[in-house]
Order: sequence, then C-alpha cells, then structure tokens
Amino acid sequence: MAPSFRSRFRGNDSDDVEEEPADTSASDSLVDDDSGEWLAYELHEWASESRAMLAQLLIADKVVHSWQGTTLLAHETVEEEVDALLEEVETATNPELDPDKPQVAFEMEGWSGEQQALLAERLGGAAVPHEFDADGDLVCHEEDEEQAELIIEDILTRAADEGLEQLEGLALNDLLSAFFGATDRVRKDVRDSSGVLGCVTHGRRLSTVATPFGFAAGNWVVLRDSAGELADLLESENSTDADITDLAARLRDALQRII
Repeated sequence: MAPSFRSRFRGNDSDDVEEEPADTSASDSLVDDDSGEWLAYELHEWASESRAMLAQLLIADKVVHSWQGTTLLAHETVEEEVDALLEEVETATNPELDPDKPQVAFEMEGWSGEQQALLAERLGGAAVPHEFDADGDLVCHEEDEEQAELIIEDILTRAADEGLEQLEGLALNDLLSAFFGATDRVRKDVRDSSGVLGCVTHGRRLSTVATPFGFAAGNWVVLRDSAGELADLLESENSTDADITDLAARLRDALQRII
C-alpha cells in the first residue's frame, strides 16, 4: 500500500478546506476547538477498499474526522488515534507475498470496508500472506488459494444469512436434538407419525436459521438446505420411501456428529 501523506493547517487559515471536519464521533469539545491544527491525510493512492476499511475503524473508535474526496481530515488532538488506525490498515494490507511464488487474485467488488477488514483479520489469523492490490483485489499465493476461498465463502455466506433467525446455545441444541430424534424415527419407518411431524416442523425451522458461530458456513448451508428438502419430500405425494429414508439417514448421521 502506498504511504499516506500528511499536512497540517489552521482551521481558518486554509483556502483549500471549505469547512472544519464534521463531528462523526459525538465529541463536541473537539469540533468546537478553534485552537491547534487540523491534519490532512492524502490517501488518493490507497485502494478504495482500504479507505473504506479505515472509515469503518474511525467510526467504530468514535474518532472525530471528515472526508473531502480521498483526503482524511482530523484535528491534531486525535492525531495519535488516527495514526494508530492508519498503521492498523497498512498492517492488514501490508504486502507479505513472495514474488517468486505463483499468485492468484480474488475480486473484491461489492465488499464493504467492514467485510474487507474482517477478511484481512481472518487471513492474518490463518497466517495466509496476502495483500490488496491497486484495484482493491485480494492477492495471495497460489498454494493458499483453497484456504482463502474457504474464508471468503464463510464471510459471504454469513453476510447472506441476514434476515434469518439467529439461534445459539441451548435453544439451538434443543432444535438440533429434536430434529435428530425425528430423523432417526423416519429413517426406520417413513410412516412414523411422530417422526414425520418432527421432521417437517423442526426441519422447516432449521431451514431458516442463520449460520451459528462455531459452525463452518458451508456445512451449515448443506444441513439447512437438506432439512428443508426432507420436509418437502415428506409433504409431497410424489416422493418415494427410498428417497425419504436415504435423506433422513444422512441427516441423522450429520446431526449425530454435531450434537
């Protein structure tokens, strides 16, 4: 990432700045401070995703700031906080790739700054060398492609879960246990009324539950979709006993491994 360029100016002495930075962190005392200097960080050479990441961090830390195009404005009283966040973004996107190793790129179009910050954090936690190029795309070694794909898939799947039921802890365990019992009954007898009712009721609900923490997103999506599929089979007049038994058995085995 290209380094940021910082300049200083008095709040009422600059012809280049039309107004002082707006208060984006609920700190009126800093905004009303006419003394001291304002800092201008020129970030036009940063990828847009990196600037978006910085913006998210500034808001999260309630640091008073404003943007004029690609230039970040902040009062000198928050210089230390801003510098720390700049360093955090630069560290997250710092090139660590070996130029002698084959590389692959992943397009980041449509990713928010928050999602990209999470991706950088997850990749760093997995010790995957990476960087974001001038276009904002993720670049990593070809040998780490599978690991990067898994992390990307997990983040995107969780983002797609927005609007689904959030279920954790005992409530989630109760649902999974009840569904396990129902699938176990149906795999033995597709006409077991209690089992059928349980598979339809609990399967329908499970099919609308967002990926819980601690579960791989890809695995949860398969479980969730299969639960809905089993309910569909049981309610359809065209389903065969073999299809129902097979899916109920596979779901039962999958549930046994996670509860």
